[in-house]
Amino acid sequence: MKEISILGQKYTINEVNCVCKDEPMKSSIDYLTHEIRIDRSMPVDLKQQTLLHEILRAMCDALGMYELAEDERSIQSLATALYSLFGTQIGDAFSSLR
Repeated sequence: MKEISILGQKYTINEVNCVCKDEPMKSSIDYLTHEIRIDRSMPVDLKQQTLLHEILRAMCDALGMYELAEDERSIQSLATALYSLFGTQIGDAFSSLR
């Protein structure tokens, strides 16, 4: 179990064998319990990009941008662009996800 502070809110990051039994998912976020769940079977770089995706969603939620937080296409586009731009730096920051 790892923790990260997102705009002053502590989130727990858990790598799990199955994120959701009902549908295939790489990750999920619970805004009430402040838990991020990531599929542990993914390669490290995909875990890091996926965590960035969930961090962006948490940031939007904390800023009151609820519609954007739930807009998967927009959040994924931002996560992909940021990971592409800052990939190695983000990789270093998320190095605990191995």
